Amino acid sequence: MSIRTLVDVAIDEDRNSRCLWVPSELWTAFCDELGRQPNRIGVIVYRNKTIREGPPYSDITTRPPD
Repeated sequence: MSIRTLVDVAIDEDRNSRCLWVPSELWTAFCDELGRQPNRIGVIVYRNKTIREGPPYSDITTRPPD
């Protein structure tokens, strides 16, 4: 399953969240799949959500990483 598909599932599961964190080891693959790079503050807006790079080896989550 692609990282973009996993992000889509996470967004669908928690539609009320404003932000999503993608593990750092998958961040480059996610950017490549979208064909985009993060903006100046390091985020990508995708499906009206702010997508951020999370800590390594974490889960794709809609809650802020600890």
